[in-house]
Amino acid sequence: MSSEALIFEFKLDDFDLDLLPIATDLLKANRELHEKAVSLYCEDYFKRAGGESNIKIDGEYVTVQWSPQSSKDVDAAVEQVIALLTKGAYRQAEPILRTLIAHYPEHPDVLFNYGMMLSDKGRMKEAIEYLSRLTAIDPKHANAWNALGIAYLRNGQSDDAKKSLKQSYALYPENGYTLRNLGSLLAKEDPREAFPFLEKAAKLLPDDQQTQYGYALCLMQMNDKQEKADAIFKKAIDISPYSEISELCRQERAKIAQSTMQGSAPPGLRMDVVMYCKTALQRFQELGPEKAKQITSEIALLGRQGLDINNPDKKYTLHSLPGEFTGLQLVSYMYVGIKQMDENIDAGIDFSKEYSQALNLFEVTAGTT
Repeated sequence: MSSEALIFEFKLDDFDLDLLPIATDLLKANRELHEKAVSLYCEDYFKRAGGESNIKIDGEYVTVQWSPQSSKDVDAAVEQVIALLTKGAYRQAEPILRTLIAHYPEHPDVLFNYGMMLSDKGRMKEAIEYLSRLTAIDPKHANAWNALGIAYLRNGQSDDAKKSLKQSYALYPENGYTLRNLGSLLAKEDPREAFPFLEKAAKLLPDDQQTQYGYALCLMQMNDKQEKADAIFKKAIDISPYSEISELCRQERAKIAQSTMQGSAPPGLRMDVVMYCKTALQRFQELGPEKAKQITSEIALLGRQGLDINNPDKKYTLHSLPGEFTGLQLVSYMYVGIKQMDENIDAGIDFSKEYSQALNLFEVTAGTT
């Protein structure tokens, strides 16, 4: 191993102050303290990597000179970079990876993590270049093929993505993320072809919400598996009830319930309002009465400016509830919130039949879940 020094350089103002154990406002107000804290962080960082280092701050730039003494030092430096990537500190990780890859252009871990970071940052051409280099150097690197497949997919190259993901699966058929990614891609063309991959991914990644959601969508597309799809959507919601994926799961559950009930609904009943009301009942039960009041109040204030209940586009958002909503959906939520606060309050619109039907459906499904 050569002891040739590696030079890492970045702007002081680009440093992620959240990495430092000092209040951000204090660092911004005191330039000398800011420089000292960054310098100490870099010293400690490269001390853990091994080798010898020298840190210099000159004006707006931080320059680190690091001399690894063995291959173990380089491996340790890569581990330090992975820790930064895990924290989302890309601004600190990138100059280190860029320098490492210039000196060690065939180091598998450097190539893999640099390619993954570029893909996550949306720099697909570069990501594909480095991940392709890695698969050429190590054709049996299953994770590299998986990462390359995702980069191709993000770049709109679905055929190349499919080939890469299938290669990853052939090398390591027990990788849940490869199964999920390949299954989700296949499901766009043939859900039955995708089914075994997503089913296996769901078993391997029981606590991954995206995996459970993708599996449930596949089941839903297979028209004979609606009941099972509903159960998996519910499982996905339970993993993280307030995420955007959970909102999508609730919408899909509403579609399933609506199709199931359509034939038995009383004449003149608006089933879209029924399902919106049922979803509101579920959300308000999960969030509690105080949060339900907050949501209801926000919708009521928004309603003063007018809510277009005849437009099916989701063009409204709330501060108190994640997601995008139609005007009719928000009015339905508001109706439920008002009726839960006081049954006798005039909500300004008559959804009494739909609300009654939603209550019945909510009680039935609550008793079976």
